[in-house]
Amino acid sequence: MSKNIFLEWKQQFRKDAAADKLALFREHLKKLGLPDKPKQLLEGTILAVQACCAYAQIGGRSYDDFLAMQKYDISDAINAKYEFTFDIFGMSYARVLTSKELAPFLDLADLYEQPWNKYEVCGYNEIWVSRTDGKALTAREKAELEKNVIADLRFDYSEDELGFWFDDSTIEGVLRVYVYDVGEEEND
Repeated sequence: MSKNIFLEWKQQFRKDAAADKLALFREHLKKLGLPDKPKQLLEGTILAVQACCAYAQIGGRSYDDFLAMQKYDISDAINAKYEFTFDIFGMSYARVLTSKELAPFLDLADLYEQPWNKYEVCGYNEIWVSRTDGKALTAREKAELEKNVIADLRFDYSEDELGFWFDDSTIEGVLRVYVYDVGEEEND
């Protein structure tokens, strides 16, 4: 990963967040019913975006457009359609913006394996998917998002390794995905 482009992005992202005193992140967390921890959302987002860029680089893909989409203020994020907000076991949160096509930059299976050294955990336990324009997800969008999430996670994990389920009723217009390891006792 080109350190310069990522470091420039990170500095600008932090600068934009500081100028706003994290108000947009605070509002985002409130909308999802998550704890008022905008600093954790800032730090987690930077780590998750860095991980996505690293996985792109490993795959030999340029991540310039993806990185350019990752704006603190989503109204500045050209081509961003969805916000994926990851709950890193309540220790942190991360928001990754995507276009309508989630792949190739947002790999949910890779992020599920991602070691978050700062928090001494790997992966995440929940994802909240919402639209960047604030409108409710349509039934068609939810179905397409579910299909994409299933395809992504099942490409790397079997039903014996990973379980997940979808909830679209907790917050109207937002898709919630619970993800968990399938324990040995559940396999018996």
